[in-house]
Amino acid sequence: MKLRSWLITGAACLLVTAALAGVKVLQISEAMALMESFPPPSEAVTVAKAQADTWEPSRLLSGTVRSPEHLLISAEMAGRVVELPFQSGEVVPEGAAVLVLFDDDIEAQRTALQADLNLVDTQLVRNRTLEADSLISQDQLDTLKARSLSLKAQIAVLEARLSRMTVRAPFEGTLGIYPQRLGDLMRFGEVLTTLTGLDPSRWVDFKVPQGLAEIRVGDTVQIRDISGVEVGAAQVIAVSDAFAEGTRTYDVRAQLSAPDLRHGALVQVAIRTGPTEYLMSVPARSVRWDPQGPHTFVIVEAEAEAYLPHRASLRRVEVRGETADRLYIRGELNPGDRIADQGAFKLQDEALVQIQPGASKE
Repeated sequence: MKLRSWLITGAACLLVTAALAGVKVLQISEAMALMESFPPPSEAVTVAKAQADTWEPSRLLSGTVRSPEHLLISAEMAGRVVELPFQSGEVVPEGAAVLVLFDDDIEAQRTALQADLNLVDTQLVRNRTLEADSLISQDQLDTLKARSLSLKAQIAVLEARLSRMTVRAPFEGTLGIYPQRLGDLMRFGEVLTTLTGLDPSRWVDFKVPQGLAEIRVGDTVQIRDISGVEVGAAQVIAVSDAFAEGTRTYDVRAQLSAPDLRHGALVQVAIRTGPTEYLMSVPARSVRWDPQGPHTFVIVEAEAEAYLPHRASLRRVEVRGETADRLYIRGELNPGDRIADQGAFKLQDEALVQIQPGASKE
């Protein structure tokens, strides 16, 4: 009787366990079926086409803009300012006075010497008449001649000093800003302002490191402003024959027409460092980097039973150059290949992709 009770209890437990196991198996089967009904993970991207392109290896160097007609206006003599005929920023005609210093005392000395010279010259004329009649000695005549030459020399010195009291523009140009006012005392060599000519051409001076490139007169370099915006092509007009000992660089000067570039401005100079290469160009954001290096994702057709019609295929590339929005690469690409553009950072190899239309420029 006791054994029968145990058998009944054991059978009941087995039935309960089997029922619970069956329920659990059913739940797991339903969960797996539900999971299989979910779509596989995918990423939305835009695409662009890889383009066959050319690239010239180049290097950016720093350059300084020079105006062919640019000078500092400074006082050649110490003195008080009596005239400033032009205001800051005005255009000055060639030969016009831009700075006049007080010179009345020098002018008075020159006038006095000129009066003495006139008297000596008058005496010379009279004495030459007397010399013909032997009424004057040769000694007296030689003294007057020496006196005349001495006075002329003294007048020439004063005239040279007078010329330095007035500074004239050697060419037509725009006057810079100056702080001096009428009545100010200027020291010898004190700078008044600058004068920049109206010629639109500009020189760009830059230094090329030894071994980087061999630049010759007549070559062309590309000039960009400090923010990288293209300014134009400049032709090399002078190349130094010697390297600087401290930096092992040689000086180069290029010329272009760029009136908007100011004298002394810093610019970027792009010089060629190798032959032209035939590469592929892609949008800059299409290239990604990982520990193995740069790569891009080519959008290929997926297998027939795949949930979406396209997959991402990882292709290793070598970046050879870049511009503002494109990279020039070499690798497992062909012209016309569709590559991931916007959203490429989300992709992995063999990932399913949804192509978003119209967002990329080819």
